Amino acid sequence: MKVMIHAHTTYSADGELSPHQLALIACKRGFDAVLVSDHFESLREETFADLVAACGNISECLMVPGYERSFRGYHILALGIDRWFDDGNILSWCDNVRSAGGITAVAHPVRYNHVIPTDIVEAVDAIEVWNSKFVYDGELGPNPRSYRLLGKHRYPLCSQDLHGLRHASPVGVRFANNCANAAEIISCLQRGEYRMTNGIVSYGSDLSKASDQVLRAFHMTRRQAVKSAIRLRRWMRTPAGCRARGEHD
Repeated sequence: MKVMIHAHTTYSADGELSPHQLALIACKRGFDAVLVSDHFESLREETFADLVAACGNISECLMVPGYERSFRGYHILALGIDRWFDDGNILSWCDNVRSAGGITAVAHPVRYNHVIPTDIVEAVDAIEVWNSKFVYDGELGPNPRSYRLLGKHRYPLCSQDLHGLRHASPVGVRFANNCANAAEIISCLQRGEYRMTNGIVSYGSDLSKASDQVLRAFHMTRRQAVKSAIRLRRWMRTPAGCRARGEHD
């Protein structure tokens, strides 16, 4: 069984796919389930209930509701839950998500240069060590610097951070056995009974020394290339007149 983690629907302000469209795309690409994580800030308790209902009415793929919330600018995933929690304190919020049968995870730590407040890291269950979005980690493999945030009690997750078809990738978690519902998926994640894969290579809760060295070198080089690509894209979007003035400043 293969599961897509961290995907957005039109219930997020920047989501481009309806829950049903997302399910069809996931199914077509070989996924059996999707852990949805629409933006908390785009939702209200009532609209989240609508998302839960929409996920429950889809038969093509197991759609599991959840949301992504910002705490002091750091994005935290609440996965595998159908209840709304709006506690302002991250520790109590994570405890409530956990008591409702879900898990919490720090999303895309590379976005924060892997510097995340201790109280946030200690509150969550997992770390998103591999976000396949181009601006983050890409599709090749997890980031060793993210693994360093795991400590002794947190486990690694891989994700797509999908907002539209352009973000779709083969990256997901694979279970040896099928899971019939959200509770079984969450339980398998908590027990570490999965592999993170892009369909070619797979990774577990630890990186071998060789994998750590190769991936560390790759991500250092890749990060510089991504930054250069982003700067170039911004420059190309700048009106020609502004470019000319900037070049002579």
